[in-house]
Amino acid sequence: MLITLSDPMRRDIETAVRLEAGQSRVVDVFGVAEDVQRRFIDENVALEDIAAAVARLATQSGCALELDRGELSEV
Repeated sequence: MLITLSDPMRRDIETAVRLEAGQSRVVDVFGVAEDVQRRFIDENVALEDIAAAVARLATQSGCALELDRGELSEV
């Protein structure tokens, strides 16, 4: 299903990716997506949809992607 993000959310994603790319050429996709999702909690957009937009913009900016969600438990 194709999800259309609101203009304010798309601008926020662009700003967040630029900021992350300025600090490091590796963008933490789910970290950025979670931050954006918290700021736009009332829009009820799935984390994966936001993460897809973050990954697309980061890739277009020439950044490497970090996709680890930190869900692995240590043994």
